[in-house]
Amino acid sequence: MLLLDGYTALDLTDLRGQFCGKVLRDLGMQVIKVEPPGGDPVRRIGPFAHDRPHLESSLRFAYLNAGKQSLTLDLAHPEGRDLLLRLVEQVDVLVESFAPGTLERLGLGEATLRARNPRLVLTSVTGFGQTGPHRDYVCPDLVGLAVGGLMNISGDPALPPVNAPETQSFYFTCVYAALGTLLSLWRREQAGEGHRVDVAVQEAIASQEHMVRTFGFDHEVMTRHGSQHEHVAPANIFPTKDGYVYLFVSLPHWRLLLKLWDDHPPQLDDKEWEANHVRRAASDWLNEQLSLFTRRYTSAEFVRLMQENGVPSLPVNSPGEFARDEQVQFRKLFQTTVHPLLGEYAQVAFPVLMDGERVPPAPPPLLGEHTQAVLAERLGLTPFEVELLFAQAIV
Repeated sequence: MLLLDGYTALDLTDLRGQFCGKVLRDLGMQVIKVEPPGGDPVRRIGPFAHDRPHLESSLRFAYLNAGKQSLTLDLAHPEGRDLLLRLVEQVDVLVESFAPGTLERLGLGEATLRARNPRLVLTSVTGFGQTGPHRDYVCPDLVGLAVGGLMNISGDPALPPVNAPETQSFYFTCVYAALGTLLSLWRREQAGEGHRVDVAVQEAIASQEHMVRTFGFDHEVMTRHGSQHEHVAPANIFPTKDGYVYLFVSLPHWRLLLKLWDDHPPQLDDKEWEANHVRRAASDWLNEQLSLFTRRYTSAEFVRLMQENGVPSLPVNSPGEFARDEQVQFRKLFQTTVHPLLGEYAQVAFPVLMDGERVPPAPPPLLGEHTQAVLAERLGLTPFEVELLFAQAIV
């Protein structure tokens, strides 16, 4: 299960890049989260356990840094930078998400790192990449979704574009960053040298099909359709007695749906309605008629009726409904972990099974929890030397 066992990464990322380190850790790599002595800024981002802000109670930090080690290090101090460079000599990967040029200003640029470790894989996650006229633009998650073009096609067509919940552009980008890191490690085994992995949020978002399949092919500009599928109908979210379901009916499912929808409008039996483009052109009317049918059932009843007869439909789950879903429980996606301050809580495990097994989730590190162990085991520092670094606020 631990495919990357034996590899080590230094994680110098903020919110934009921490999911990359999480993926690497869940694949078996030892990941050392390098934090300033006052704590990583993500520790100050909610939500917080029991609604009590604290450096150890950020649930966002707990998820993104589960299983990592915590090493405090002041990179603004010359001795702190020297300690980092000594660690660079021993690791395989360094992941960072500073603004372009920051590492160079700290005296930790690629040439310096490469001089210490020619085999180092340096992975950088930024809004617009290391080069180009916009490389210095600030890029929070909202900006990433906007400039990548995805926001423009999200939401109700009668309203302005909407933002996706959470930090989806960062998570999506980090998956590419982790993939690029793995490919660079593989290539290093062939050539013996590490590489710079440069991943931009804007480009990662633009890699989805709204740019690749439509605009890239014939310059077609997609528009907002809300929850309505662009080409197929009925393919939308429909109300039920107790919630909502998503229903997708293309040509192979159309006659199956009509058999189940016993009082459907008679004209729908005409053969012309079998064509997707005909139903899509009348989707507003069709959705209104179908909603009268879906409202007769609970979400569970409707989904069961459809699935048992080969029609794609699934509930629009709340988080609680998802956690209670028998499929989720059977595959043991939620697993319990224990934190010394947060206590026992359920965590989403890595969503990849290896020979039927998952890497179990782990708690996040306490601030600086592994500082002494990392400096002693990797750099040979004595307890007295580490205490002196603590006293000088270098770690």
